[in-house]
Amino acid sequence: MLIEINLLPKKKQESRKLLTSTLILALLFITAGGALFWQASTLKADVAVVENRLDTTKKLAEIEQKKTTELTEADSVSKLEQSVVWAEDYIVPSVPVMREFTSLLPERGFIQTFAYQESGTLSLTVQFDTSREAAYFLNRLNESEWVNEAMLLSLTATQQVGEPATETTLNLNNDNEEEILPRYQGQFEIKLNKDTVKSSVLEDEEGESGL
Repeated sequence: MLIEINLLPKKKQESRKLLTSTLILALLFITAGGALFWQASTLKADVAVVENRLDTTKKLAEIEQKKTTELTEADSVSKLEQSVVWAEDYIVPSVPVMREFTSLLPERGFIQTFAYQESGTLSLTVQFDTSREAAYFLNRLNESEWVNEAMLLSLTATQQVGEPATETTLNLNNDNEEEILPRYQGQFEIKLNKDTVKSSVLEDEEGESGL
């Protein structure tokens, strides 16, 4: 018995399956490649956006830093100007003031302490031989053009070191016909006429420079 087998249709069917598989694989490859390309493009765009933001942030930071530096410099200049104004308004040259007040002292009076306040007030501690000398100095201070007002806050009698005021000492001094005189210490508060002081000092400096 003869069996006839026709293989031609089967080959054609296998060829179709192979072609279909190839097309499907090609389509998948194209789809995957397209997806990868899209993701790469999207990632590149995101990176560009981030870089742009970083660059913008850096520029803004530089601008803010520049503003801060300018403000700091302006503040420093302002503070310096304020310091100069403060110095011109409040600081009085101490050497000319001391020289002026020393010239007003009696012959045996001398300044022990000298303190200056921003308000233009001076505190002086002065030693005298007698209480009359303290009154004399106070009167001369109030007559000075450099002084708006002078006050004697206190006047106390003091003894020199090694000469205590004891009854024995007094008796010995009486026997020798000698007398120990106490020293007087006066506390003065002086309100300066700052404008007059500065103008007088300036005139003196100009006179010296002219010489």
